[in-house]
Amino acid sequence: MIVYRPIGCHSPPTRPKMEFIVTPHRLFLPVALTIVASHGLPALAQEAPADPGACGAAQVQWLAQDEAGQDVSAAQAALSAQVQVTGSRDTVLAFRATAERQSLRVEARTENGDPAISLLTGDGDVIAENDDTPVSLNSRVETAVGPGIYCVAVRSVGGGDMAATVQVSRPEQPALLNEESESAGSGNQIAACTPDTAATALGEGAMDERLAQGPVSTTQDGTQVGYYRFSLSQPMPVTLRASSPTLDPYLKLFDAQGVLVGENDDADGLNARLDFVSTLAAGDYCIGAASLSGEAGELTITAEKLDPETFLRNAYRKGELNPPADGSYPVQSVDLTRQKQTVVLHDGTAQWLGFDLDQPTVVIVSAYGSLVGADPRLVLFAASGALEAENDDVDGSTNARVGPVLLQPGRYHLGVVDVSRADGAAGPIRPIGLMIERFLRAE
Repeated sequence: MIVYRPIGCHSPPTRPKMEFIVTPHRLFLPVALTIVASHGLPALAQEAPADPGACGAAQVQWLAQDEAGQDVSAAQAALSAQVQVTGSRDTVLAFRATAERQSLRVEARTENGDPAISLLTGDGDVIAENDDTPVSLNSRVETAVGPGIYCVAVRSVGGGDMAATVQVSRPEQPALLNEESESAGSGNQIAACTPDTAATALGEGAMDERLAQGPVSTTQDGTQVGYYRFSLSQPMPVTLRASSPTLDPYLKLFDAQGVLVGENDDADGLNARLDFVSTLAAGDYCIGAASLSGEAGELTITAEKLDPETFLRNAYRKGELNPPADGSYPVQSVDLTRQKQTVVLHDGTAQWLGFDLDQPTVVIVSAYGSLVGADPRLVLFAASGALEAENDDVDGSTNARVGPVLLQPGRYHLGVVDVSRADGAAGPIRPIGLMIERFLRAE
């Protein structure tokens, strides 16, 4: 048993000073997962790691039990596993695809939490992600991939422990979630856009030529489901958006045959966004857009050329990615040995603080902003870019807290986001107070 004691700081009045008794089972090692293969229930994720560096994650397990069953392109049944997600750490599951083009359905379901999923390449790049389906807190992503190793990263929104079922399947296999019948008036009204679907052309000719001149957009009423065709004569990095000042848009992209390429609900606050950083292949496409509520209002559908540098800077401004350590993006340094409390003057863009640890330390960070109308969210990254912890709301309030989390020696970046202005746009200054507590190992 390891005891961590508080260092030179006092907890807020509502929480007494404390010591943490940390056992290796809880903080040093992941919960061991054993294999279950009986009575048709999903197996627990295989304990043997796929590859220590697969998908940019430190710990990865295979989604299927045996090597032959790890290939979603060849598996007779859907790849499915039961996992335990602990705190704010992602559980990462690997699988293979061997088809030249494989359509996938990736799902996560739980009875006791709010799962969010990301589909990653073997190099750790995010292909698609989803938090909530249009009708539940469960998650689903539908897309298509080429041959290679991929991973599903599952996290618990809010940081609580959670048991979840994760499934990767082909479109013709039974889905884990059966929610379409419950989703009247939602984005699931967007049917597959086939060659026979009536759709409006999003401009004339190949759109990559027009995107070189600037964004291309159109509008529709929120009571309607809109379909918009476009073509690319050459591969191009593209961003597609569905936005509205009053509605909650949903966005889907289909290829020329009606196969779903990607979908999104709330990438920018309530607005929807699909990013194709490594280029969208040349060909014909169809955008489907709708409002989840089906209410009257205006939706704007926009296509624009994605500039990787601009994309990254926007991701830093929104708290979606860890900013680089080379000083090219502003990060305020904090000395935790001297400074336990600070106030961030939040202007709508994510504010970043950096700190260093010279020994294993348990850290708790609390953010308070509800009294001034701010809804703080905290994200904590290691220098490697790995997400160590995140939290939005805590104790029934709109304040946030991450930890206790055990951090190893190194550099860390703490992002402070105002969820009420999650699109990263600048706005009125709102002060958000931070309390950072440290606990070192008691000798």
